[in-house]
Amino acid sequence: MSRVLLDAENQITNQFGSNHTGVDVVKKYNELDTVIAHSDGLVILSQTGMRNDKGSVGTKSYGNYLKIKHNDGYYTLYAHLKDVYVKNGDKVKRGQKIGYMGDTGNAYGAHLHFEVRKPDNKVIDPTYYLDNDLPNNSDILYQSYDNKKKMWLPNVAINTSEYVGNIGNEMGGVYLDKYRMRVHDKVKNSWLPWVINRNDYAGNLGNAIDGVQIEGVTYRVHLKGGSWLPWVKKVDNTPNGYAGIEFL
Repeated sequence: MSRVLLDAENQITNQFGSNHTGVDVVKKYNELDTVIAHSDGLVILSQTGMRNDKGSVGTKSYGNYLKIKHNDGYYTLYAHLKDVYVKNGDKVKRGQKIGYMGDTGNAYGAHLHFEVRKPDNKVIDPTYYLDNDLPNNSDILYQSYDNKKKMWLPNVAINTSEYVGNIGNEMGGVYLDKYRMRVHDKVKNSWLPWVINRNDYAGNLGNAIDGVQIEGVTYRVHLKGGSWLPWVKKVDNTPNGYAGIEFL
């Protein structure tokens, strides 16, 4: 279920990227809906009294909007609202009604423009967070071994828009803090032993990894010469219980 709409799943009408700093969503079947707070936080910006203003720029382009600072330091932003139910300085709870989607500002039809920003205010792709928690494990790191470069790549914080690896190069190993994980060795055609909390890495350096299982998180992988595969939320011996190509 949506973390930003009261009674709906998210239907994305405009993706993140190409100078679009968030995602545009509507209720399924293009209906409108009440907007809710993604997570607990504090309203730090509230703009009201705006009308539809096609072609506007800057904060005017957001129309009526809210920006909320969350306990982990991340921000969410909700724009083009018809009605705003909270004000600057209000503390909000996850799921609280904060507004109703509309077409104020630079909008060509009613919808919700939703953004996620890092503590440094840099926008990141909010798609994953439409129905998942905000990053709150920035101290949990992971890294991968690049078989082509024959080296460990830099650490990356979990639950951010960053990723480990070099797209196009095979991975031969993965280190991960805290979570229990294992990988499938393409050369040996078998699952390797489970590892946890950097007691060891998962993989055989030099052998390609073609499957990953991680307990307790949502995860996905990118195929060499292909694209990102769907997010996986569980671990079992079904095609949806691991991230990778079909080999089971």
